[in-house]
Amino acid sequence: MTKSNHSTISDNYDTTINIIGGLKDCDVIYKAIDAYFDKDDSVRDLMSDRNEFNLRTERSRTRIERAINQTFLQFINQDHRDLIESVFRCNASLSERKLILFWQFALNNQLFREISCRVFCKTYFSGRTTISKDDIIAYLKEFLRQNKQLGLSWSESTINTLSTKYLNFMTKLNFLEGRRKKSFHLIKISAEALVLFLYFARLYEKQNSNILVNDLLPISFVSPEDIKERLKKLSLKDLFCMNFNGIALNIDLTHSYKGICDALYN
Repeated sequence: MTKSNHSTISDNYDTTINIIGGLKDCDVIYKAIDAYFDKDDSVRDLMSDRNEFNLRTERSRTRIERAINQTFLQFINQDHRDLIESVFRCNASLSERKLILFWQFALNNQLFREISCRVFCKTYFSGRTTISKDDIIAYLKEFLRQNKQLGLSWSESTINTLSTKYLNFMTKLNFLEGRRKKSFHLIKISAEALVLFLYFARLYEKQNSNILVNDLLPISFVSPEDIKERLKKLSLKDLFCMNFNGIALNIDLTHSYKGICDALYN
């Protein structure tokens, strides 16, 4: 799925999920983001020079550093960079920060985005209480069958690992619980998080103001049936403007990407 207004978003399928899903917890990512935006620090200093995460080999440090850079520290434009920097410097709650990690991963990694939209969220909204790696394995096998032209020679082992590591990461985000059998947590989207999602959605589809047809809508964790009423109430706070004509729910962002967090949290 490639759209012209997604030209600055990676359309490559890779297995970075395996590295990110293998991290002990999200603290590594939070510290890397802090180091990136600290003029007196860097991700390289954090990971390699100081080795704050006690990784045994230079190869492991380099591999994880590269994965975090590609996944969480790549930006479509200055607006995107401003948004991530401001989110992690404001008073967002831990659950909101985890949602931001999730949305940032989805923006920067096509495979993660498509599994999240087409498998994870589809299952979540279906009313099922659990999800298994078999759900993701089935999707990946069908994806490979339908997209042979991509030349992705993923083995059974690679597909199995991708499925396991994806669910591991979602568990670290507290979207799931359990070891072998993964059960969904109720994912509550605060008013602040929902507003921030609108900004991520516009980054993904710059020319599309109709949130109801934005491809990222499933990962808002708000159903199309509920989002109109929620956004109607939020629009009264002058955080954005909305117009619903019975078909399209058009959103106009009224704050800068740098200023939206101040408007939300101060």
